[in-house]
Amino acid sequence: MLWQISLTVIALAFVILVYFLIQTLKTVQGSLEEVRNTMVQMKGELAQVSAEVKDVLFQTNMMAVDVRTKLNELDPLFHSVGNVGSMLQELTTSVRQTASTVTTAIQNGSRQVVEKAPVKGKIGIVMKGIPVVVELWKQIQNKRAQGAAANTIAQ
Repeated sequence: MLWQISLTVIALAFVILVYFLIQTLKTVQGSLEEVRNTMVQMKGELAQVSAEVKDVLFQTNMMAVDVRTKLNELDPLFHSVGNVGSMLQELTTSVRQTASTVTTAIQNGSRQVVEKAPVKGKIGIVMKGIPVVVELWKQIQNKRAQGAAANTIAQ
């Protein structure tokens, strides 16, 4: 009899264990089904994202080629701008030297300093004429001042 009761208890415990094991397996099966569905969705979305990434990369490559081509076309322009900058620097240096020479000549009242200055282009020629113009202007001012003084005395 004890033997029968023991077997009944063991059988009952086994049934309870199997019942809870079945419940756990059903829960695991539901979780695995959700993971499978998620994986199927991810596979579809991954294919779509992959196609979009390929398109973006293609567009980026096309833009890079376009920018490179346009920059190569602009190279001569940048070289020309550099050449113009160099020419302007030379012109500015020449004008500065000539202006300095003319200023010195005007301050000293001597044409010889200006006449000995190096002439570089039309600007140098014009700068050499400045002392003559200044001298003429001073003479005109002196004559006006003398005429005004004579008119003041006559009145």
